[in-house]
Amino acid sequence: MRYPNSFHGQVKGMAQLVMAMVLAGSSVVVGKSLTEALPVFMIAFSTLLVAFLVLLAPALVRWREIVALTPDQWVSLFMQALCGIVLFRVLTLYGLQHTGAVQAGVILGTTPAVLTVCAALFLGEHPTPFGMMGVGLAVIGMMVLNLSSGQPGGEGHLSGSLLVFGAVVAEALFTIFRKKVAHEISAVTNTFGLVLISLVMMCPFVAWEFRVYNLLPGVQAFAGIVYYGVCATAMAYLLWTHGVGRVSAEAAGAATAAMPASSVLLAALVLGEPLDHRHLLGCSMVMAGIAFSTLFKKRGYVGCVE
Repeated sequence: MRYPNSFHGQVKGMAQLVMAMVLAGSSVVVGKSLTEALPVFMIAFSTLLVAFLVLLAPALVRWREIVALTPDQWVSLFMQALCGIVLFRVLTLYGLQHTGAVQAGVILGTTPAVLTVCAALFLGEHPTPFGMMGVGLAVIGMMVLNLSSGQPGGEGHLSGSLLVFGAVVAEALFTIFRKKVAHEISAVTNTFGLVLISLVMMCPFVAWEFRVYNLLPGVQAFAGIVYYGVCATAMAYLLWTHGVGRVSAEAAGAATAAMPASSVLLAALVLGEPLDHRHLLGCSMVMAGIAFSTLFKKRGYVGCVE
């Protein structure tokens, strides 16, 4: 069934997207800590394995839907897995090895603009004036955060920044592929499918890493893996795939700004990275952009499959 084309449905969808991005923002902080203890593919694979186990029970309830997926739908799930999990996660984790969590959060803040451009190119969505103002507020907020980040880059800072920006492009493409099938595939089936495909794709790489490094996570790293898998993967992707079909790509782009805002605040609170009033101003502008994109959007957007 489809959600009613109501303003209430769009607001609820936007709330789901923002919550998904807050959880995803926390993955930047947790991921920064994990990269100091384990290799990248080992982190990515283990967190996905946790997410797979969490999603297994609800997926079994939808087993008939899963086995009824068409080849074209499996191709869509493959592209979502490649862009939204494998490339996004690997590029982000490698980038975090060369840049701070605050800088990574700031770079991730370009996602609203990148997603708006991708929606125009691949979905033919034409930005509305109010929507563009909301995206503009979100991007300006990220610029304020960028100017407020006084950490030195250090060796490899540029390469780390480029890797994180590659993750931004991958995340935008993931949203485009999801929106194309949002009215066909439910959030649970979609999330389970892309997690399963991602696990299969990462198997050769994690096997090689384990052979070379032969490491096992300690207690602290294991706790981080469980959190990353349950909250920043399973819950975040369920919320995102559920909500993204309720709003336009433009509004979804504004919602992505909640991820860098979350990562900046959490990086300061958890990792002790510098935070001042300009960071708070930037985060406030991001939230204003999200609210603007939601409250002043035109009603009647087609919903996704429940």
